[in-house]
Amino acid sequence: MKKKSAIFALLFLFSCGELEKKFHHLVVQQNEKSALLASEEFVQGSEDIPLPVGMEKILDDSVGFDSESGSIISSSYSTTASLEQVRKFYLTTLPQMGWSLTSSEHNSLNFQRDKEKLEIELATETKENIVKFLISLAL
Repeated sequence: MKKKSAIFALLFLFSCGELEKKFHHLVVQQNEKSALLASEEFVQGSEDIPLPVGMEKILDDSVGFDSESGSIISSSYSTTASLEQVRKFYLTTLPQMGWSLTSSEHNSLNFQRDKEKLEIELATETKENIVKFLISLAL
């Protein structure tokens, strides 16, 4: 009888979409080797470069400007996820968004889509994992 009650409780919880997201997010955080989930947030200044769940904007580290030759947007985020998880997230996610990988090194990824270039730098600074994005667009 207890087994049936537990199964019904789990079914009820998973039928609630928000609870399912939170539960899945907890499972991902507990299992270091699991893939990261995309949040509903995007890199500042972009409309389709997703952020993984749990990545937080570093407020004092943003630059954006436009010129006759193009525009540049730079922003940084901190994360508790491993840099390898973040790397795998972008290697999997960005090609689905039309980005082509142009180079890949241990601590950086470079993508291109049409006239847009995206550089992602992965670093550990003062015991925090930092992900820096540089988006440039040639006009």
